[in-house]
Amino acid sequence: MKKIKILALTIAVLFAVVYTLNLEYFVKGIRIVYLNGESTVFIDDLKYFDYKTIKSPKEKSPWKESESKTTNFSSEFEDYNKEMGTAAYVVIQNDTIIGEKYYEDYSVNSSTNSFSMAKTFVSLMMAKAYEQGYIKSLEDKVVDYIPDLKGEFANDVKIIDLAAMTSGLEWDEGTSNPFSPVAKQYFYEDVVKLMLDQPFIDAPGTNYHYSSGNTQILSMVIEKATGIKTNDYFEKEFWSKINPDNDAYWQIDSKESGNVKSFCCFHSNARDFSRLGKLYLDNGSWNGNQIVDSTFIKKSIKPYLDNFDAYGIGVWLSNYKDLKISLMSGHQGQYVIMIPEKKLIITRLGKRDVDLGRPGVSPDVLVYIDEALKLID
Repeated sequence: MKKIKILALTIAVLFAVVYTLNLEYFVKGIRIVYLNGESTVFIDDLKYFDYKTIKSPKEKSPWKESESKTTNFSSEFEDYNKEMGTAAYVVIQNDTIIGEKYYEDYSVNSSTNSFSMAKTFVSLMMAKAYEQGYIKSLEDKVVDYIPDLKGEFANDVKIIDLAAMTSGLEWDEGTSNPFSPVAKQYFYEDVVKLMLDQPFIDAPGTNYHYSSGNTQILSMVIEKATGIKTNDYFEKEFWSKINPDNDAYWQIDSKESGNVKSFCCFHSNARDFSRLGKLYLDNGSWNGNQIVDSTFIKKSIKPYLDNFDAYGIGVWLSNYKDLKISLMSGHQGQYVIMIPEKKLIITRLGKRDVDLGRPGVSPDVLVYIDEALKLID
């Protein structure tokens, strides 16, 4: 009986600590991640969250498939995919699939988490909102749309600073730290409220600092400017126009708040993710229909800052083998890689249990590029 009382008291104390320190998100994270045997958020976590469905149009436009399309890659590459937990690898050149393979129990229609590739989608929506006149200028001050921002430099941040990761927002992007802002952001049940508590502590427009908080605030600006929810705006202006094969799903923070977790958490498949890569290869056009202004696309794939050449506006950048590379990049190695000179799109989705230490153009990206180049050389 004494042990039961001690256990009950311990549980009561733990619950008191959780609610006193506002750690409900932490408990949710423990339940979803660690009790599923994972060490971090994972690509198949949609069933644990509320979400909005992004409807595909009735009209489909499937990718062409080369008669010589391969599913057989080098043994070294297959060993690498096994080590890295690859789920899907698709190579598209000139709008034609020339290489494609799925691993484990994944298939062509498997829907998995984009993680931070979604940041690119939000930057596209920003450009569209500007093009349509909802946003007067990308140089507009964010505080004009969201007056409740905090921090010494809150009044100085421009909309473009959020997309280019130069806002000066105080933020720790440590995905392995369960107490970091990005971990809280993933599991918090009112992400808008959370963002309004994050201060801008550095002068904007001068230094790059990658932050999921930037993207979430950017989507808040877009919603304020357009009067349209993020998921609805993306469906209307992008998803419905690029003829995806399947519906997509975008996680929200909770049914009560209904805010899209726009910094991440768009669930789709490799072929449909690749369609967004085609927008970049074709300067914002989809089969002759201009979806987003070509000037923005061209500007976005150039370094935004003179002192940091690895990021443009919503996309990562690199030069490799005398080729200009741009890519969407997400946690655990979700990639849509674009190589305009070769008319090449490479999409890799998976788990990547190996910590490579940084997002963006990490060493595994080059491995996926090398294997694709073998198919066209």
